[in-house]
Amino acid sequence: MAVADNSRSVLINSSREGHEGRHFCSNDIITSKYTILTFLPKNLFEQFRRLANFYFLCLAFLHLSIDSPVSPLTSVLPLLFVVSVTGVKQAYEDWLRHREDNKVNNAPARVLREGSIKRVRWRDIAVGDIVEVADGEEIPADLLLLAAEDQEGKCVVTTANLDGETNLKTFLCPDATRNLLEPESLWSVQARAQCQLPHANLYDYKGVLEKNITHHQNPVSSPTGVAVYTGKETKMALNSKLKSNKFSTVEKSMNYFLIFFLFLLIFEVALCTILKYELYTQEVTNEMWYIDLPTNATVTAGDVYQDSISFLIIFSYIIPISLYVTLEVPRHPCSCPGTTTSAARGTRGARINTSDLNEELGQVQYLFTDKTGTLTENIMHFRNCSVDGVKYSDVAGEIQVLDEQTNLTAPLPSLPVPLVTLLETLALCHTVQVTAVDRATAEQTDSSDTIELSELKNYQASSPDEKALVEACASYGVVFEGQNNGQLTVKVRGKTKFFTLLQVLEFDSDRKCMSVVVRSEADRRTWLLTKGAESSVLKRCLLSTPDQQRLHDVTLKHINDFAMLGLRTLAVARRELTEKQYEDFAAQLSQAKQVLENREEAVRKVTDRMEADLNLLGATGVEDLLQDGVQETLESLRVAGIKSISEWASLVKVWNTQVWVLTGDKVETAVNIAYSCGHFKRFMTILTLTGLHDKETADIQLQEYREACNNDGSFGLVVDGQSLVLLLEHFKEEFYAVGRRCWSVVCCRMSPKQKAEIVHMAKTSREHPICAAIGDGANDVSMIQEAHVGLGIMGKEGRQAVRCSDFGFAKFRFLKKMLLVHGHWNYVRVAVFVQFSFYKNVAFNTPIVFYSIWNAFSTQSLYESLALTAFNITFTSLPVLVYGLFEQNIPPDTLLTRPHLYQRNANNVAMSWLMFLKWNFFALWHAAAMFFGLWLTCWDDTCGLPDGATQDLYVFGLALGTLCTFVTNMKIVLEANFYNVVLLGSLVITTVGYAALYLLYSGIPVEPFVKYGIYAAYYRLFESPSLNLGCLVVGVACLLPDLLMKVLARSLDPEVKLWAKAKRARKKLRGESLVKVCQINEAFDADETSVSPDHKPEVL
Repeated sequence: MAVADNSRSVLINSSREGHEGRHFCSNDIITSKYTILTFLPKNLFEQFRRLANFYFLCLAFLHLSIDSPVSPLTSVLPLLFVVSVTGVKQAYEDWLRHREDNKVNNAPARVLREGSIKRVRWRDIAVGDIVEVADGEEIPADLLLLAAEDQEGKCVVTTANLDGETNLKTFLCPDATRNLLEPESLWSVQARAQCQLPHANLYDYKGVLEKNITHHQNPVSSPTGVAVYTGKETKMALNSKLKSNKFSTVEKSMNYFLIFFLFLLIFEVALCTILKYELYTQEVTNEMWYIDLPTNATVTAGDVYQDSISFLIIFSYIIPISLYVTLEVPRHPCSCPGTTTSAARGTRGARINTSDLNEELGQVQYLFTDKTGTLTENIMHFRNCSVDGVKYSDVAGEIQVLDEQTNLTAPLPSLPVPLVTLLETLALCHTVQVTAVDRATAEQTDSSDTIELSELKNYQASSPDEKALVEACASYGVVFEGQNNGQLTVKVRGKTKFFTLLQVLEFDSDRKCMSVVVRSEADRRTWLLTKGAESSVLKRCLLSTPDQQRLHDVTLKHINDFAMLGLRTLAVARRELTEKQYEDFAAQLSQAKQVLENREEAVRKVTDRMEADLNLLGATGVEDLLQDGVQETLESLRVAGIKSISEWASLVKVWNTQVWVLTGDKVETAVNIAYSCGHFKRFMTILTLTGLHDKETADIQLQEYREACNNDGSFGLVVDGQSLVLLLEHFKEEFYAVGRRCWSVVCCRMSPKQKAEIVHMAKTSREHPICAAIGDGANDVSMIQEAHVGLGIMGKEGRQAVRCSDFGFAKFRFLKKMLLVHGHWNYVRVAVFVQFSFYKNVAFNTPIVFYSIWNAFSTQSLYESLALTAFNITFTSLPVLVYGLFEQNIPPDTLLTRPHLYQRNANNVAMSWLMFLKWNFFALWHAAAMFFGLWLTCWDDTCGLPDGATQDLYVFGLALGTLCTFVTNMKIVLEANFYNVVLLGSLVITTVGYAALYLLYSGIPVEPFVKYGIYAAYYRLFESPSLNLGCLVVGVACLLPDLLMKVLARSLDPEVKLWAKAKRARKKLRGESLVKVCQINEAFDADETSVSPDHKPEVL
């Protein structure tokens, strides 16, 4: 058989032929990024791709190309520090990855070689090897199941390591190899498996001969299979690729600020160079007799280059080199959503996969949320059914008839035959596994009219709906006993029935139904049993007679009634097949499943022909209760201004109080739950865009609704998936315009792709809002990855959503604290941290520009080398790092009880150009006040030094550097609102450490320190009381406007007044309580005693 270009041919037992999978990749698992040889060049390349790092690298080379005014170490050492810290961090992380890789690659495995089972390492397995896996072991590669110890050739696996789903999945061996259990028999197999090329879809595998595959690293029950994909081509590896990088709004603004300072730096360098040669011409410098300059010298290009680069070097410190490294500290997981949020309640703690987005939690404008398992418990309970036009309801585990007129239930003396038929169909049409007997009781009566359970089974199902339906059938007396060797056993009202399972047509999102073909062993009749969404099943049912039409209409009405109760609905139908019909069907289906290309389409054509002309049996309604706190959380987000959308995906827009809901449920169900959640209010006018098929109708309705939304009023919008296809293709902007004018939007019957498209539509709209998406299942992954911030719920549908998300947690209600508290805090921390980083460099660097005017633009540095080297990475780093970890500008209880405070950070306000100018205005004020204040202090050239000594540049520069360090550190203390021992301790440590460092640095009496002007300069500062007093006065003058601005802002803030009032009330209440306690204590005599039960006196 020729091998197609998009497939591979795997030779089974390839080692016997000497091939050993040589054309395929090895089974080495490699998650590490570096090796010993590649670490240095690769890591350096990655680090110097950052603008700031590359800038300082170029600066270091420029240092060496000229006669630099400062030591090259002032640029080299900070760069070396930043690169080293980052490199050590990344090397350690990669070492951990190497360690985990070695554990996996060196794990033992059993492989068929030379006719016997031999132990090898995982990394030695090759494509084509037959691998034996014992019960409970992990599978070392992607295997095609050949044989199993089970008599039916079944292998039961879990895929928790892949998609997080803990439910059992059953795979079948091919008939040709099912009985090959001995190594000799397997070694004799000579065959090829033609299959697809490796791809990441966990749920898709196609092969020409073999159809069932198990996946990498999942516990199984003793299967034997041939390796078809190994190493980096396995499903696990292909789904473990790194997600595309996401950048927060703060980081984007920070990059713009960096570019601004780069242009400012270029402007300063150009201006100073021009002014030097324009103002200080040869005639002017010739008169400066005290400067040893050559006369009649001409200006050369080398001179201009020397001066330009020198200006660039001394002004370059305006760029904060340590910003990228130190920014990781306030983004550390300990400063983000605390695990106490959930751990305190005994649930799983928060998981942070992308700490770079901590601050983005405070900027969310749209929230897209899945419904099932996210807003609801994903624990299904059977509530109602409709059979033969009659409603039935579950009452305390007993099924009773429901009177539609009075809405009252009545017990059934016996189960009607149509109801038994429906229950029997539900007990057979599923993929549920019976794993064990949970409880065996009971009293089984001889009366066929009273149904008692003799056994309660423990069912395992991939769908909570299926499990709920099968358990409901069991509680009503139709018990699914399990499957054995292809035979299904059902106990119906105490009588055991046997059915042969012929085919299973599993559920898919396109057909929206699933079917099984079974043959009754009692009468040999063959049945096609179908259940699924009513939109899919009802159109497949016969409507050729009035009775069938009546049943269709009544059942549809009942389905709508169930949906209005918020129930998840399914329609159930069946069809009897003749022997000839089934044989034709089986042959066509087998042929379609052999197709390697477009297999789904070929199978669909066959199933569509068989799932037709069905006889409608009835419908079911299953309840999925809302989680605790959902309504309160959504209402808080609404007040906070977040739009919600749900799968139901719930979109919450902050600052426009609108909610969108995206759901796979039918319209009535979604709308009802929207009301129960508080998404829809009773006073809203509901607009509907459902059932749209042509552009003309859609255009007319959109125009009508746009005009309606322009009027005063509150509106909600309902749209279904079918209409959404038309709207997104032809009327995306018009549809979004209507949606954003509504308070709430419900999108029904949504596919995973449509969820992602809705997120993409919102985030790429004209406003470019920050979008978050939250879900708990694999069908939410595309939506989660599309959003700016992905949130995963650790639900019952597995962990794939959590693994692909940026943040994960246990319950939807924790979202309230995550956004309103941790999001608010982290945004404030990171934004202030970034603004402060630029502020301190402007305050430190601007005096150098001022000094250039006084030194005739001679490119002389104002500060000595240690100050230039350590100001960023040492002198001013600790207090702001502590601020970034612990700042709480508003108490958590206030943020939770007053959700509208979330809007204070709306639209990245703390990183706006206005705030940027405000910070830099204060930086310029501080720089000017410090420089000119000290300049005035030293106006008479003595500066109060003893013996009339004059200050030199080192004393003046050191005094200015000390003052700048003090002022900038005090600035962050003034910005803080949450004072604690750690913050104040960091200020003390910085101050004492600075003094100790300079006492040591300027006091070492050895070569070459004694030759430098810095020697003893720090000691000389303390010899001048006037200079110290001047520094103190200037420092206070610098910070006084900052303090006044903060006091004024807080005094005019109405929220601060409310907080203060509430605080005084709490304090007064505590005082009154204490007084009452004291009065009660005084009512007792101090000597009064009571006798305890053991007759020992106790003083009251």
